[in-house]
Amino acid sequence: MKTAPFDPEHRIGTVTQVLPDAVFVNLDAVTQRTGRLLSGRPLRGGQVGDFVVLDCDSHALLGRILEVKLPEKERLDIEQQLGHTPDPHPLAKLHLLGALQTGTDKVISGIPNYPALGASVFAAGADLVSHFASSFSLKNEDGAKPVTLRIGHVRDGVGTPVEIRADHLFARHCAILGATGGGKSTTIARLLEQCLASNLFPKIILIDPTGEYAAVAKGHPSLFLGSTATPLGETRVRIPCEHLQDGDYLSILAPSPTQRVRLNDAIHSLRMVEVLSRQGFETERAQLATFLAADGVITKNGKTRSTFYSVRTSAVVADLVENPTTPFAFRHLTTQIMNECVADDNNGTWRPYAQALEWCQPLLSKINALRVSAAWSPIFGDDGASVFTEIEKFLNNGERLLRINLADLSFDFRLREIAVNLIGRWLREHVRDYKLKADRPVVVVLDEAHNFLNRHLGDEDFKQPLDAFEKIAKEGRKFWLNLVLATQQPRDIPPGILSQMGTLVVHRLINEADRKVVEMACGQLDAAAAKFLPSLGPGEAAIIGVDFPIPLTIQIEQPPKDFRPTSAGPQFTKWLQPKVVRTPTPAAPAAKVATPSPKPVIAPPAKSNVPPTDDDDIPF
Repeated sequence: MKTAPFDPEHRIGTVTQVLPDAVFVNLDAVTQRTGRLLSGRPLRGGQVGDFVVLDCDSHALLGRILEVKLPEKERLDIEQQLGHTPDPHPLAKLHLLGALQTGTDKVISGIPNYPALGASVFAAGADLVSHFASSFSLKNEDGAKPVTLRIGHVRDGVGTPVEIRADHLFARHCAILGATGGGKSTTIARLLEQCLASNLFPKIILIDPTGEYAAVAKGHPSLFLGSTATPLGETRVRIPCEHLQDGDYLSILAPSPTQRVRLNDAIHSLRMVEVLSRQGFETERAQLATFLAADGVITKNGKTRSTFYSVRTSAVVADLVENPTTPFAFRHLTTQIMNECVADDNNGTWRPYAQALEWCQPLLSKINALRVSAAWSPIFGDDGASVFTEIEKFLNNGERLLRINLADLSFDFRLREIAVNLIGRWLREHVRDYKLKADRPVVVVLDEAHNFLNRHLGDEDFKQPLDAFEKIAKEGRKFWLNLVLATQQPRDIPPGILSQMGTLVVHRLINEADRKVVEMACGQLDAAAAKFLPSLGPGEAAIIGVDFPIPLTIQIEQPPKDFRPTSAGPQFTKWLQPKVVRTPTPAAPAAKVATPSPKPVIAPPAKSNVPPTDDDDIPF
């Protein structure tokens, strides 16, 4: 359907000045009157924020009004006076957004040429604005019909819908930004609802730090990572400590330089115990039979060093022992550290080193505390299936949404950041194999992303970056692993991650530093468009990205009631109402049970000596 951008009834003004970054227009006085209707629809085009279209030869240029004012000489003439009818000549400053090639309805990103002086300016109808937003979404590529998502509408009084291609939203990663209450959670729920409505959409892993998406994931598998009672309908999982790497232990335990040497040696020794228990290592296991006498650990006191190192330094063993993904038995770590507290003796054996054992006592206490801590039970406990086993099961079955509930995970000891980073690391390492097994990508939705990105563990001596999702943002696309990050603090997101976001859904941003970060991350959003961000209403968002010709502002639609997140704050109007003190009504006295009175015994009349009279003698 061809779009008619130049309707004479929509004309609102004339171009009077053209600059590289702005166009100035003389507006008709009638444009400042509100309540105008055309074909039953509101007609806007003279107020700040309105979209307009300019006639420019073979193109229609879409612009947005940034400023409306009167010439200085007419500033006082606008005042209402008796017997005087104002005749204003308002001026408007426009910001050009994109172009439409007339006749073909092809939307062009950028400005192919500028309008001439005297060019007509028209109010842009909602259909035209919606066409700019949906133009790329309506194209078929390689003969395949695109999957479109209706996530919102143009605020034109009638709600003209806007449909956007799913691959334009997610193919180059997506970031949902906005201050608290701007509508980020609603946007996530709407995207998930629309994605699940399409049977062609890929698998989605939703990392839910607050537990507010329980209704969204109803009917889909939910994993519970926590230490309290498992919510109804969810599966308790844990992150096996075998997936922690050497750097993770150094960051969590924060050992001193002397303790770090014993800790590293103990981890390598426990890995060697695991390696020697495998098939194919019978010869090496026999060589260290005396070292393996104790169950699950390697003893060194009094043993020959050369015998141990002849096995430890062999290429096949060293590769596995020094591989951070090789598991080991964490429950034996304290015992093994004590066995590492030895020193070299002159006869080529090891001897006890009591001072080293004394130095390691604080470290042993930390490890024992972790093993019995309820907060750390999701990692160092034994209750629940492996979260990675459940994720792998999800990647290979017919389910399309998997929610990981972190609401009960402790905020202490950076446990949340560690858990999310471990999940991201596992996904990054395993997604290559998944790509070979199926023909659908994986989209990971991470809410409250500012709590998990740009974080480090450890101290000045050893600092471990939690950068799994930053690596996914840089490398995940080629392995079909895409991100959707939601945050209320864009300034806390590393520039390396935000610059990889091909699509930004920007809600209200009040903080100037946050707006500057968004401007630097996306070239299409310049200072002029950023001025509208603080004034966006709840649920209103600007969609900006490589695949979008203009930074369009739309109203995100609410998902169905049974699909909405529980992200609303307290209802102070309701809870701060005066409490009505009810006066207790006195209880009614208990009804008395009537006791039947004994009937009086009437004595028979005494016999009279007077003879009875006749009836006729009875007086009346």
